[in-house]
Amino acid sequence: MRTAHWTILTAALIFCASCGKKEKSAPTPVLSAPGTVEKVQAEAEVKASSGPVELTFLLHKTRIKAGDYLWQQIRIRNIGNKVFAVADQVFHDPWELQKHSGSGYGIYIEALDPYGKRLKVEYSLGRYKEVEEVSGLLEVEGPQEQAMLDGWEKQGLSKVAIDRKLLEFKMNKRAARNWKTNPVIRLSPGQSAETKSAFFYSMRDERNGKQVPKPIGDFAQIDFFHFDKPGQYKLRAVYSYAPTKESMKIDRQFHHGPDPSEVLVRTPWIAIEVRP
Repeated sequence: MRTAHWTILTAALIFCASCGKKEKSAPTPVLSAPGTVEKVQAEAEVKASSGPVELTFLLHKTRIKAGDYLWQQIRIRNIGNKVFAVADQVFHDPWELQKHSGSGYGIYIEALDPYGKRLKVEYSLGRYKEVEEVSGLLEVEGPQEQAMLDGWEKQGLSKVAIDRKLLEFKMNKRAARNWKTNPVIRLSPGQSAETKSAFFYSMRDERNGKQVPKPIGDFAQIDFFHFDKPGQYKLRAVYSYAPTKESMKIDRQFHHGPDPSEVLVRTPWIAIEVRP
């Protein structure tokens, strides 16, 4: 095992449990460890629905300084009359929201820049592209990862490119592990599920005396979109499980239609002001 490797970031996901009183008519499954989280009011909340799925998108603030982060929460509620299953791992692992926002499938966030162009998802290493000095460690675990690392080095890939590929591999491995350990959430009529509080802690920032993020109620930090330039941005949440032509073809072969929860839901855009 080789642990010392060039990287630009050592990040640890820190989760905050969420609990509180819920309305009896719409109980929420317990998706995190017990504890107490301060309830913080959202500055913006939008929602949309299709079929039995109601999607709500909340933002803690709608005005930030350039370079700061936004904090969000996503909620799914069953407004139908039958139970449906939610297999999306964003309710168990905040990394999945970043991954889905890059692929455009499942539950994810879309963002537009001040010119109306779609913002690209930036992995956690992205903002440190220009930093060349070694500032942390990204562990290489086991012979499989070491063999991949050696192969990328032989290919002549840059340090940042290797970091990105290794990080992506770890994220995919983590997602596969989640599918085995995190259960599918079954929502009865009126029930809802919410994403957890989470943020990215950087040892590098702490060592350099920079302010590190602190948890904000039930909100999760949006670390994968960068709001570096002043202007008006837009964000919305998407639930994308509408059946594809391929899945519809398979359904017809087995003489059954798509699940009622297989729909496409997009919330209205929330305007964000980024100040200098």
